[in-house]
Amino acid sequence: MAILGERNLLLAWRLRELTSHLPSLCALHSFAAVACVVALWGHPAATYGLPWAAMIALCNFRQWRLSLDFYPDTIDVTHLHKFHRELQIAANTETAFWVLGAVVFFPTLFHAHPVFFAVLTAGLLASSVIAYRSMPAPLTSYLGGAMLAAAVLSFTMRDEFSWPSLVLALVFGYALIRSTRRQGRQFEQSCREQFDQQRTAETVKLLLHEYEASSSDWLWEVDEGNCLMNVCERFGHAAGVDRDFLEGRELVGLFDAGPARERLATLLLDRVPFRDLALEITAGGEKRWWTISGNPTSDGSVRGVLRDVTESRQTEQRVARMARYDQLTELANRHLFNESLTELLAGNGRRRRIALLYIDLDHFKSVNDTLGHHVGDGLVRAAARRILGVVREHDLAARLGGDEFAVLLTRVSNLETVHQCAERIVDAMAQPFNIDGQTVRVSASVGVGYSPDEGVDGEELMRRADLALYAAKRAGRSTFADYDPSLNHNEHARRNLELDLRTAIAEGQFTLVYQPQVCLKTGEWTGKETLVRWEHPVRGRILPGEFIDIAEDTGLIIPLGEWIIRQAIEEAASWDEPHRIAINLSPVQMCNPNLVTVLTNAIAEAQIDPQRVEIEITESALMHDSETNVELLHRLRDLGVRIALDDFGTGYSSLNYLRAFPFDKIKIDRCFVSEMLERADCRAIVRNVIMLARALGMETTAEGVETKEQYDWLRRHGCLEAQGYYISRPLESEMAARPAASREESGPDQLPAPEQIASNVHPIRCQLA
Repeated sequence: MAILGERNLLLAWRLRELTSHLPSLCALHSFAAVACVVALWGHPAATYGLPWAAMIALCNFRQWRLSLDFYPDTIDVTHLHKFHRELQIAANTETAFWVLGAVVFFPTLFHAHPVFFAVLTAGLLASSVIAYRSMPAPLTSYLGGAMLAAAVLSFTMRDEFSWPSLVLALVFGYALIRSTRRQGRQFEQSCREQFDQQRTAETVKLLLHEYEASSSDWLWEVDEGNCLMNVCERFGHAAGVDRDFLEGRELVGLFDAGPARERLATLLLDRVPFRDLALEITAGGEKRWWTISGNPTSDGSVRGVLRDVTESRQTEQRVARMARYDQLTELANRHLFNESLTELLAGNGRRRRIALLYIDLDHFKSVNDTLGHHVGDGLVRAAARRILGVVREHDLAARLGGDEFAVLLTRVSNLETVHQCAERIVDAMAQPFNIDGQTVRVSASVGVGYSPDEGVDGEELMRRADLALYAAKRAGRSTFADYDPSLNHNEHARRNLELDLRTAIAEGQFTLVYQPQVCLKTGEWTGKETLVRWEHPVRGRILPGEFIDIAEDTGLIIPLGEWIIRQAIEEAASWDEPHRIAINLSPVQMCNPNLVTVLTNAIAEAQIDPQRVEIEITESALMHDSETNVELLHRLRDLGVRIALDDFGTGYSSLNYLRAFPFDKIKIDRCFVSEMLERADCRAIVRNVIMLARALGMETTAEGVETKEQYDWLRRHGCLEAQGYYISRPLESEMAARPAASREESGPDQLPAPEQIASNVHPIRCQLA
């Protein structure tokens, strides 16, 4: 097609079809001419019949010789056209001689041998129509000659033929010519269909070649015995063996044993179509995944496509692992943990005895904020490794998020086994961590949820472990605690208190009391620290230790803190003596974007000197987003208020905060003051804090002064201010507003009982934050 073109190729196919019938046609026509001479023998016309028959035989011999020289698969266009032209000349010459013989000899043959004449004419026409079906042009010439002869005979044989005979001959001839042309068109259409089929086959072959050369798939074919045949090179390369080795080998035997291979064998035996059946194969010593599709054919073989899906399979496995495992620690994530817990508790209809450990790293946020998130991530990874090191292989360790972990203990014989595991985790976490060359110390609190024989659902077991975890934290951290039904009561009471707290804020059920601060040199009162009390309509007065944590957890500390700021500054503005008013801020309040606005408006509405307002910040509050909080302190300083660092020495990186912001005052925590007379280390800490503050130009206030001896020691060593029950109890608003001369001074003999001190004296973080 590419060389000859469609027209020439069609001519070649026509000639090939004709030459396949031409030898027999030539022999038949030559024999017919000789038979005519034999039939005329003895008649005077026979003298002319012999050379006539010789010429017809010569024409047919010429055509036969031409057919021998024809090459049907030639690509020589000149040869095709030359052969076609010479063949037409020979055929037309033979037609002319037959027309001449019909005019001269057929009337005699009709009278002498009518049956022979009928057989002769029918045979000549039929053989020509059959032989020349692919070449309508020569056949049309032949049929046209026959009609011409019939017309001539109709005029020369008037006694025997009539005009209806001529018409009938013309009609038959015309019908034969039309049939010949239609037959030629059908042959041409058949040839074109073959052209299209060949084009399609070549295109498919080309595509298959391209497919096998560049695609990740390859074709396979098995015979009736399911043995491979026509194996391509890529198949052998993918299987890691030579293609000749695969030829004739059973397809199923290539794959690793398993249910999928058995499924493939069944499908091949049943001769049913299948698609994307995944099988595992060892190719070149490496485990690979292939998918196979196949379709049976009518000859009993099966053909299909193989595809290597190892990479996609590995990707799916990685994605599945990412969905079920924590990427930082490679422990199970919350989804997998909950799924495993549910399945384990279901236990095919049986309840199983299991235990759940809920683990939280103590002081993790402090490490994250002070040392950076990369150290925090390293600490989480190291903690995960330690947890894995102490649990059993069949137990499930998971990271639930942040610094929260959980361990699902199975096959638990008794609660003592659970306690031993929890204790090992606590002890492991208590050891120092080395993260990127830095020594980090944290601890872990563990809550134990235990499922007895009757079992509980997963949500309830998680809730129990969570309550136990909070119990462990309240017990001092770095320990474990069991779930106890009383914790439900505590949780219920906490919820009720939260609901009451919302009502209390809306209805204004809070009052303020003030803890005086005294100058140790002069003995005069210099300021008062704000303390909040909740006047519950049923429970009476509630101290901050019972509700401040709830307020912080629920965010209610924001509206409560704003009310305290406005109320404290308003009351301080009405005092007879211009003492400072100290107000503590919690970490949650420092995240409030309206804090500066609230302070500004409160100072402006009360018309109080900003220097009388002192904001106390704990180190723990600074550790949350320290850069933002230092910026907030500068904004507060711009208002003119004083800034004090509370609970100094009990947090992290205290000296770093002193360097980052110039505080007006440092408050020494009561934990050092209360034991400084009995412990040399506490005395050293208090003395050095006083010296550090003096060197930095800052004031010092000692908290929790409860005895005269403590008061005198602080005064001798240069502490500027003190507060505590030795100086005064917290004063109600009315008493705090009166001048010092009208108040009855409180001395050591007026101190409350120790248990009363414990219930009323709260660190600053419990007064407001």
